Amino acid sequence: MVVAALPDDVLAEVLRPLAPRSLAACRCVCKPWRDLVDDRRLLRADLLPRSLAGIFVNFHCLYSSEFFARPPAAAAAISGNFDFLPPKDEYDQYRHHQVEGHCNGLLLIRFRDLVVNPATRWWDRLPPRPLPRDEMDRIDAAYLVFDPAVSPRHYEVFLTPSFRWKSESEKAELDPMVEASEWPPESYTLPVFSSRTGLWQERSFSRQGQAAGTIADMRSDWASDQRNGVYWRGALYVHCQTNFVIRISLNDDKYQVIKPPEYSGRYLNFYLGRSEKGVYLALSRDNCLKVWILDETCSKMKWELKHDKHIRHILLGRNNRQGLGPWILQDINHQKNPYIYEYDEIIEAPNQKKVECEQAALEKFEWISDDENVLDNEDIVTGGYHEYINIIGFHPYKEIIFLDESLKRGLAYHLSSSKVEDIGNLYPTNLEYELINEQFITASFPYTPCFM
Repeated sequence: MVVAALPDDVLAEVLRPLAPRSLAACRCVCKPWRDLVDDRRLLRADLLPRSLAGIFVNFHCLYSSEFFARPPAAAAAISGNFDFLPPKDEYDQYRHHQVEGHCNGLLLIRFRDLVVNPATRWWDRLPPRPLPRDEMDRIDAAYLVFDPAVSPRHYEVFLTPSFRWKSESEKAELDPMVEASEWPPESYTLPVFSSRTGLWQERSFSRQGQAAGTIADMRSDWASDQRNGVYWRGALYVHCQTNFVIRISLNDDKYQVIKPPEYSGRYLNFYLGRSEKGVYLALSRDNCLKVWILDETCSKMKWELKHDKHIRHILLGRNNRQGLGPWILQDINHQKNPYIYEYDEIIEAPNQKKVECEQAALEKFEWISDDENVLDNEDIVTGGYHEYINIIGFHPYKEIIFLDESLKRGLAYHLSSSKVEDIGNLYPTNLEYELINEQFITASFPYTPCFM
C-alpha cells in the first residue's frame, strides 16, 4: 500500500483534518494507525466520554427517569427530558422515557427500544426484540455495549435471561429435569443486536470454568432487581441472579462465572459498577459500606475487599452546607406532567423556591468531589442516625461512590479518605404523592457524555 509507505509525520497531517467519527474509524484500521492517532493525540479527548455529567435515576411509580445533574455548565447542557425524541404514538402526550442501560455516553430507553445520545441529540430505533424460544418462564434484560474509541458508529445490545421467582405451589408445575439443569449452560447463546447489520442474531459463548448453579437456584432470587452491566476493556460484565457476575469476552466469544464475595445473609443488594481501576462491587447494609474490586490478574477473577467501614458517625458529621448542594435534580416528571395532582398549585411555590435555592447553591459552590482536600467529617459524632442508605453509582474516573440518603439527599463518598459530601436534593416533586411503601429507587446509571 502507498499509504503504508508514508512517514508518520505525513500520515498524521493527512489524518488530522478528518472529522472525529472518521478519525476514530481510521484508528481501527491497524495497530500502527491506532498508535499514531493515540501518540499524536489526533482524536479530541473532549469529545470522548471522559467526565461525569450526572446520574439517571429510576424511581418506582414515576414514568420517566430523573436526571441528577452535576455542575458546571457542561452538565447543564445535558437534559434528561429527551424532548428531541419523537412521541411513541398520537396518544403519547407526555413522552415519558425511562433509562434501561448506559454505556460510554449512549442510553438504552426501556419500552421504546431506542438508543439515545443526549449530548448530540442523536437517536436510533431497535427492531423488535426476539421472543424466548423455550418455555422456561424467563425474562430478558438488555445491556448496551459502545466503545467510541473503537468505533463511534457501532454499538451492540445483548439480551441476558433471568428466571421468574416461583412459589412452592408453582414450582410443582415445573419440569424437574429442566430446573436441575446447570446455569449458565456450557454454551451460552444470547440474542445480540448489531448496529452494523441492523439485525438481532444469536451469538454463542463458551464457558470457561464452572457454572453458577441450577435454574432452580436462579428462581430463588428476584428477577426484577437492578442488575447492572459494565463494559470494560473489551468485555461485558453482567450482574446476574444470586449475585454472581458473568464476564463475556467479546474478542474470543468466551465467558466466565465470577462468584460473589462471601457474605452471610439473603436479599443482598450488591451494586456492580465501573470506577477508576476497573470493575467494582459494593454493598451497603446496616450503616456498613463494603466495596470490592475485581482482581483479574492471571485470569483468576477474584473479588478483593477494598473498603469495609461503618459510616454512621461519618454521615452524622458530614458537612451538609446548610442543606444545599451543587448538583441539581432536573425534576423531569414534574416538568412533563405538573398538573395531574389536585394539590399541585399548593406546592408550586415551594417547588419554585427549592429550585431557586439550588440554583443559588450552584453559583456559590464548586463540587468538592473534584478536590482531594475535602473537609474532614470523620470526627466522632454522637447521636442517633435513622436514615437508610442506598448505592446509586460509582464515579467512573475517581474512587468515589454515590449514595442516596432516604431518597432525600445525594451523597458523594470518597473511598480513599472516607469523607462524604452532601451534593444536593434527590427527591422528585411528584414522588410526594406516592405511598411511602411505593417510594424507592429501582435503577440508577452514572452518565458520561460522548460528543461524537
